[in-house]
Amino acid sequence: MSSVKAVLVLEDGAVFEGLPFGKVGEASGEAVFYTGVVGWQELITNPSYRGTLAVLTYPIIGAYGVNREDDESPAAHVGGLIIREYSPYYSNWRATGSLEEYLENRGIVGIREIDTRALTVHLRDHGEMRGSISSEDTDPQTLARKLKGAPSPYEQDLAGQVTWAGLRQAAGQEKCRIVALNLGIKNSLLAQLTALGCTVDVLPCTASAVDILAKKPRGVLVTGGPGDPRAADYAVRTVKSLLGKAPLLGIGLGHQVLALALGGKVGRMKVGHRGVNHPVKNIVDGIAQITVQHHSFAVDEGALPKSVEVTHKSLNDGSVEGLRSKEAAASSVQFHPCPDETGRPHELLRKFCQID
Repeated sequence: MSSVKAVLVLEDGAVFEGLPFGKVGEASGEAVFYTGVVGWQELITNPSYRGTLAVLTYPIIGAYGVNREDDESPAAHVGGLIIREYSPYYSNWRATGSLEEYLENRGIVGIREIDTRALTVHLRDHGEMRGSISSEDTDPQTLARKLKGAPSPYEQDLAGQVTWAGLRQAAGQEKCRIVALNLGIKNSLLAQLTALGCTVDVLPCTASAVDILAKKPRGVLVTGGPGDPRAADYAVRTVKSLLGKAPLLGIGLGHQVLALALGGKVGRMKVGHRGVNHPVKNIVDGIAQITVQHHSFAVDEGALPKSVEVTHKSLNDGSVEGLRSKEAAASSVQFHPCPDETGRPHELLRKFCQID
C-alpha cells in the first residue's frame, strides 16, 4: 500500500483527504454509500454500480479477501471505492487474494483513510452527488474544475454498457423456460433461476418484443441494472409492447422500467438505497422482510395510474418497493430477491416460474 496522498472532491466543494488504495489514478462518478458489512467483491462486479463511487460504511474492509466464486459479473463496474481502514491481512478458507490486488488487477481507483462516517452523513444530509477520486493530481481546485465540466454518469445509457446475451441451462431437469431482458443481470439471480429448473434465455437490453416472444417463454424477467431507467427508453417501449402478451416480473431497474411502461413516473432520490439491510413491507399480506437493494431512483407513487396497485413499501422512507398491474400479468419489486436462510431460491422467483 502506498502512503502517497489521495483526495476525494465532491461537486458541492467538500474535500476529503486520504491515501491511495487499489490502482493509482483518477476516477469520477456518482458518490453513493453502501451499508452492508460484507459484500465488497459482489458490489465491485455488480452492474448496478456502474458509474458510481461507492462509499463502504463499515469501518474495516478487506479482512476476508476475495475469491474466484463471488463475482456478480465477469467485469468490474464500480467507478471507484472509498473506505475507512483497509486490512491487508485476510483470513478465509475461500480466499484466493487480497482486495487491493483485486482492485489493481481490474483497474479500480480507490481511496482509504477517509472518515467514511462523516462522508456518509454529508451525503445523507446533502444528497448523492458527483465526486472525483485522484491519487495523481491531488489539487482539489483542479479536480473541482474537471468535475464541474463533467456530465453525470446517470445521463448515459448505463444499461447498454453492461448488457450481454447468452443462455443459462437449468440445473438438472428443465421445468420451464424464461427470458431475461438483461439491463444488468447478476450471476446470483441466474443461479437461483437455474436451481429452480429454469432455462434462461438472456437477451440484450435492446431486444424487441418480437425477439422475446419468439422464444415462447413462460415469463419475461426484466432485470436489475444501473442508472436512470429513462435513459433506457427502448426497454420501456419493449416492456410496454409485452404487456398482456407474456407474464412480466421486474426487479430493481426492471421495476422502474415496468412502472414507466404502465404510465408511471420515476425520479432521482436524495439518498438511494444501497445495502443488504433495507426493511420492506408487503402491504398486501402485511409481512415485512429485510432486503438487498442497489438503486438511486424510485417510482413516484402519486403519478401511478389507477390501473396500477402498490404492493410493497420501504419501512425507512415509504418509497414504492413493489407494484402490479390490475389489467395485465405484470408485477415488480425494487429489491433484489435473494435465497432464504436454507439456500432455497426466493419465493418470488418460485411463484413467477410457477414452480412448487
